[in-house]
Amino acid sequence: MKNMMAVLIILIGTQVAIGGVAFGGSFSPDGSQIVFVSYVQGAEKLCISNADGTDERIVMPDEPKKEFSPVWGPDGEKIYFVSSNNQGMEKIFVVNVDGTDKRELMPDAPKKQWDPDISPDGTKIVYVSRDSSSKEKLYLANIDGTDVKELMPDDPYKKFSPDFSPDGSKIAYQSRDADTLDKIFIMTVDGTEKIELMPDDPYKKFSPDFSPDGSKIAYVSYETNLEKVYIVDMDGNGKGRLTATTDGREYSPHWSPDGTKIAYTYGMVVEVAPVPPELVSATPTPEVSVTPTPEVSNTSIPEVSNTSIPEVSNTSAPDEVHTPADGKSTPGFGVIGISMVLLVHLLMRRLRS
Repeated sequence: MKNMMAVLIILIGTQVAIGGVAFGGSFSPDGSQIVFVSYVQGAEKLCISNADGTDERIVMPDEPKKEFSPVWGPDGEKIYFVSSNNQGMEKIFVVNVDGTDKRELMPDAPKKQWDPDISPDGTKIVYVSRDSSSKEKLYLANIDGTDVKELMPDDPYKKFSPDFSPDGSKIAYQSRDADTLDKIFIMTVDGTEKIELMPDDPYKKFSPDFSPDGSKIAYVSYETNLEKVYIVDMDGNGKGRLTATTDGREYSPHWSPDGTKIAYTYGMVVEVAPVPPELVSATPTPEVSVTPTPEVSNTSIPEVSNTSIPEVSNTSAPDEVHTPADGKSTPGFGVIGISMVLLVHLLMRRLRS
């Protein structure tokens, strides 16, 4: 099986390159595996390997049709992807990770479908299809393919590459601005409150992917006249390159679940690169709550009455143990305390006599 796949594993420092002809890598929810597409057996096939590139396998070796655009379900048990149905139309399919129970998600949908992405809670799917005017638009449906609706039906521009935010409240996608330049936009999951990411940036942008904490977006741009992966804060600041390569094209970035790595297509292979330290999302330091020290009231201390002090019984009391700051125990304070009480008691008896 491995010979048929012709996939070469090359370790490059902290990077992993899955060689041969491979593209579209995406991490599993636990970060232990990558699903990608490789050209094997004369067709594009879904493949899975460990995150370090080892133990690669074809998901459905006996399926003759092309498969592409794979994404994991949030439970890590299923993979959603695009393939041709029996009518030769590209549609969304779902299959178990072990390659069993492949089925078309929406067999009654009349038009082609692309670019699926699954909501973090596993209840929704967003994807690209064509509207009545044959423009590519975004559609949202339940995970079982029911209750399909177009997002932003009044927006005239084509839309591609949808990606759910980690909390499922927003969708990033690629579309065109007023100058017909491909840019990245973000909208709420119901299709309202559309905003453009970096509206003053003059470069084309594609393939947005939210970081696991939702504070950053990885995307592809042409700033160096070659497609390269960039990372930017959600407010459009802090932009930087994922790699320092000057040759080759980079596509399809996908964050690792811990936010420290990104899988992407480099030319015709899938690589995993560490996110530069200055672009890694900072883990906020939790605030330490300080309970204010209560003020001491100015109430005067009552005088001790002349009531006689009862005699101390002869019952022995265990010594108390005091633990100072250095952690060493200091015994014997109970004995000292009892001795002081006895001394005061004898003095009071002498004063009264």
